[in-house]
Amino acid sequence: MWTLSIAILVTLGSGPFSDPGEAANVLRTTAKLKAEVMDGVPLSPVLASQRADCKKLADHLKRQVPCPGLLPVPIPVSATSSAASCLGIIGETACGPAAIQVMGDVFLLSQSNFEVPSGYVGVTFQQDNGSVVPEPSVTGGPLGHFVFMASPDLQAYLRDGTRKNVPPVPCYCTPSKVTTNIRVHGTTAKFYQCSDASSGPGQVALLMGHDLLVWVEAGITCEVSFHGHSQVNLDLDVAEADATILVSPAKR
Repeated sequence: MWTLSIAILVTLGSGPFSDPGEAANVLRTTAKLKAEVMDGVPLSPVLASQRADCKKLADHLKRQVPCPGLLPVPIPVSATSSAASCLGIIGETACGPAAIQVMGDVFLLSQSNFEVPSGYVGVTFQQDNGSVVPEPSVTGGPLGHFVFMASPDLQAYLRDGTRKNVPPVPCYCTPSKVTTNIRVHGTTAKFYQCSDASSGPGQVALLMGHDLLVWVEAGITCEVSFHGHSQVNLDLDVAEADATILVSPAKR
């Protein structure tokens, strides 16, 4: 059962407003982004420092770009603890706040080890005997992994330069059997289910095993995905997409 909130689409920084008061109202709307819980997974508003990374892409492209509005709440990990080696890295074994990279035209955010309920379907691994078991988080519970990507040319990044007649997902991701029509801020979105193994060279492995949602925002292709195939992760994809905001470049 899909429950979609009213889409939150706001503009940060400079924008096409003739009245300064109108712009201020939009900025106040941004400030009203509130923490929420989706299917037992808490989500909190993006930090100002993380939103600043979105602005780096906006400045590079000289146009508005999508940015996450909500992010999963990380499991607290002290920088002095024995688990501190997972802080600040990208991948399924990372911990702490989301790690972000801006690589030319590509914005990549990856976050692992966030708070999830018991029984959550997240990252798994295959044992030597062939059985598949859950990968534990830093606290021993289920391990979650979330990815947000945005780029005007995501096909080339995810498919090693291939652009023609291919969707903006790795070749190990196929259209999902989910039949519900999903729209994000008025744009049609599409679900993909990504397998646990890549069948071709040059594929970004970060999305293997994920339930992934793709849509276009302000001319930029966006993807959100969570590791694990479940209704909870499909719901989380929709919640993350629905909370996406727009960030504007600096005035010049």
